[in-house]
Amino acid sequence: MTIREKDLCRHREAPSRRRALGLLAATPLLLPGQAGAQTDWPSKPVRVVSPSTGGITDTHCRIVFEALSDRLGQRFYVDGKPGAGGGISAQIAARSPADGYTLLFCIASLIVTNPFVYTKLLYDIDRDFDPVALLAWAPFAILARESLAVRSMPELAEHIRANPGKVTFANVAPGSLAHLVGEQWIQRIGGRAEMVPYRSVPQTMLALSSGEMDVFVAPIGEAKAGIAGGKIRGLGVTTAKRLEALPDVPTLEEQGYPGFDVAGWYGVLAPKGTPRPIVEKLNRELNAVISDPAYRERVIGLGAVAAEPLAPEAFGASYRAEAERWKAVIERIGLKLE
Repeated sequence: MTIREKDLCRHREAPSRRRALGLLAATPLLLPGQAGAQTDWPSKPVRVVSPSTGGITDTHCRIVFEALSDRLGQRFYVDGKPGAGGGISAQIAARSPADGYTLLFCIASLIVTNPFVYTKLLYDIDRDFDPVALLAWAPFAILARESLAVRSMPELAEHIRANPGKVTFANVAPGSLAHLVGEQWIQRIGGRAEMVPYRSVPQTMLALSSGEMDVFVAPIGEAKAGIAGGKIRGLGVTTAKRLEALPDVPTLEEQGYPGFDVAGWYGVLAPKGTPRPIVEKLNRELNAVISDPAYRERVIGLGAVAAEPLAPEAFGASYRAEAERWKAVIERIGLKLE
């Protein structure tokens, strides 16, 4: 006998009271935190842990959460924690309370490459996080120094095959999507090139423009600025369609590499077990932010493309499928990092 049934036996209630209890029993029960989440979240500032403290990733994060602060009337502040391919930021967010007051600004490599590259990962996406929202896609451009005697991706392929191991590719973040785009394309053409590590994208762009480096797979924002400087040539973009930010640079598919469609992305995750009402509210509000024409126009200048709104479950399914795709690429390359 349930507690409620015992109570009904113990007390001879009036019919009206029994009906009232019946209505209450039929109403879904919420845990105290969930009930509060439905009514007053956010009631204090929200911390957004980011893998970057500067550059386009940081700028994009601030644009999103400044807009969200305006919508919800509460401050969402960015806390940059770079390191370990973004793993430091993910670890910090994973260890935070699942109360809606800590979020992770997520870059694609945290999910689709790091788990298969790093032998000692600082977090586990499925164990530690719930998906919230996809924000934008972040494609790449393949750049070459102006003095390199190539004008297209087929010409670059021919040059690499004629000079095995001599063409240099700058690599800012081993195991990142940008790195893997270069590796995947080199495998596809049956060539061999030298991957040279650099500390930052600005340092790499300087090396490319000075002729120190041959090729770099760059985020579109930096690529646009570099091409405008006149000492760097854009050979191709990694998306299926040309990009508004670089309309004169052809896609790889246009140049004879069908099915080559790769982009990084930005999204938001919450610590595992964050109350569902908070996740749903965040998803609605973030989808409203990315649907705003002002946002969509602004991110074009950063070399990104605003995503179409997705529910949390659809976002999660999308990144899990993408992770399986890159897992296969990484296993073929045999890339492992400590």
